[in-house]
Amino acid sequence: MIDAFSSISYSNIALIGFMGSGKTRVGKVLAQSTGWTFLDLDALIVEKTNCSIPEIFSRYGEGYFRELETETLREKSSLHQTVLSTGGGLPGREENWKILERSYLTVYLKCTFNVCYKRIFGDRNRPLLAQFPDRQSLLALYQKRIPYYERSRVIIDTAHRTPNAIAREIVLRARTADSSQG
Repeated sequence: MIDAFSSISYSNIALIGFMGSGKTRVGKVLAQSTGWTFLDLDALIVEKTNCSIPEIFSRYGEGYFRELETETLREKSSLHQTVLSTGGGLPGREENWKILERSYLTVYLKCTFNVCYKRIFGDRNRPLLAQFPDRQSLLALYQKRIPYYERSRVIIDTAHRTPNAIAREIVLRARTADSSQG
């Protein structure tokens, strides 16, 4: 797969999608198979602040966390050959989209709400689950974010697919997206 990536002009790929869509898992597989670096934006924020994401939310609020997301995204946008797993709310800020469009091929990992919900239910490392404690309110958040995700240059339906199959499709779609740019 490294050879397939050497022919595209994108120097970075950002994986976008709702909580539980597989961004981190697919990102690791994609980076490993291409020889690129994998970065998880949430993990970078935890490292930078020495606080967990739930701690940041409880101490400083979601607004402060969103500022950290933008700052960290901006800092990492000059890297090359990087696969970035973004937070589910990151695409909701226009400033973030400008950074993403300038520095990354954006790939939306489209996943049904039911699948995402099964994957994230009860996960204490996801502070938004406390703000959206029932299925209906979380579904409303999911539906609100879909238009942001659909702005991605590449959309991949992840239903019933392995991370390896999704990573292979990302490489193929990256080449197609690249050739349609010119």
